[in-house]
Amino acid sequence: MVKNKNAFGVMMLMLAAIIWGSAFSAQSIGARYVNAYTFLAIRSWISFIAMIPVVCFFKKKKSGGEKTKDKSYKKTLFIASLCSGFFLFFASAMQQIGIKESNASKAGFITALYVILVPIISIIFFKAKEGIKLWISVVLSIIGMFLLCIHGGISLQYGDAILLFCALLFALQIITVGHFVKKVDVLDLSIFQFFVVACFSSVVMIVVEKPPVDMIMKALPALLYVGVLSGACGYTLQNVGQLYVRPSIASLLMSLESVFSAIFAWIILGEVLGGRELIGAIMMFVAIIVAQLPTKGDE
Repeated sequence: MVKNKNAFGVMMLMLAAIIWGSAFSAQSIGARYVNAYTFLAIRSWISFIAMIPVVCFFKKKKSGGEKTKDKSYKKTLFIASLCSGFFLFFASAMQQIGIKESNASKAGFITALYVILVPIISIIFFKAKEGIKLWISVVLSIIGMFLLCIHGGISLQYGDAILLFCALLFALQIITVGHFVKKVDVLDLSIFQFFVVACFSSVVMIVVEKPPVDMIMKALPALLYVGVLSGACGYTLQNVGQLYVRPSIASLLMSLESVFSAIFAWIILGEVLGGRELIGAIMMFVAIIVAQLPTKGDE
């Protein structure tokens, strides 16, 4: 039964990675018309609104609902939503700023470096135990991401430094979700997480950016795509997947967004995808397989 749940969690996280990979191209298109906080505010309100009928539908299906009426549950949900939403707000803003200064495939590589940050943070601060199998997978994944996304050497520039900081913030968001997802309802965490992100980013948007309506309308197709799919669908799938998969493995699975961002950048934006990139993608899939191999002591 546990293995079946783990397989379900793996599938949910893989699907989230596919959705997020496609969103890098949409974010690149949206960045042509609106600034980072405007993009983030509008996409987050779209995600929040898209989640309302989903949450209402499943709340009606549940009988009783004592947990949602409990004061301690509401307090835990408030803390979970605030923490996860803050890290997601900060990370998403840095990602959108970084993408504007970089390109979609390179942004996919640097952002996905959370794959090594998650286990390191988990070990240092939460005394997590990670075996050699995970570290082999992490190394394979990073080499694969490099081959896939980086062409002609690497140099750390302004946009890349922002994306590196973004990777740290996403690592903290993944760890936060892993901590709270077994304590609160997945859909509750998803919708209120978006509400927190929308509120934070709207304040910054109004104070700093004051976007013109015509630019918002030009970015609207990208905003709708990212808001509904990358936001409402992608992050809900992440929360569901992390119910059954620990953060270090979840980060490996979600790093496949680099593979899919390169594929979609090739299809939509015309960026190069040749033999080197295909080898990188294969290495990343091998890393995921290695991480899922059973070892002594696995349940």
